[in-house]
Amino acid sequence: MAKRKQQNALKGALVGSAAGAAGAFAMDCYWKVVQNVAGERPEQKPRQGDDQQKDEPSTQVIADKASEAVTGEELPKDKKAPGGIVVHYVTGLAFGGLFGLAASRVPRLGLLGGLVYGALIWLFLDEVGLRALDISPDPEKVPANQHVQALGAHFVYGGATALLTRLLLR
Repeated sequence: MAKRKQQNALKGALVGSAAGAAGAFAMDCYWKVVQNVAGERPEQKPRQGDDQQKDEPSTQVIADKASEAVTGEELPKDKKAPGGIVVHYVTGLAFGGLFGLAASRVPRLGLLGGLVYGALIWLFLDEVGLRALDISPDPEKVPANQHVQALGAHFVYGGATALLTRLLLR
């Protein structure tokens, strides 16, 4: 088997960003299926007692915090859902870019690498990071099936991002 050569790092990051956006879309599609099968989509909700509305997903809380940092004001209620979508896709682009950069340096990084990458994002972003920022509840307050569903969503993201990155880097 011939050894693949390393790709240009910038190309890898750009390709990975595009693949990450597609991975975020694949994640949204996964949630549509899970909602139809398992009921309501589990979201990362703020901790009880937080000043934020308790029914806002983590992406909307982050969009609010970003808006406050830039404009000094929270997002209006009618802009929260679109703001959350922007946060979701920007996060997908950013993590996809990092994966693409790694894939350009490590030519053999493929589907398995993407699945591991998705699991690491779930662990460090969803399970640790959001809780450390007081954006979501402690893990023991979230039903186990919601942790598993969220891990599945991140497997879908990582797998889709990896496959598309590999395809576009060829």
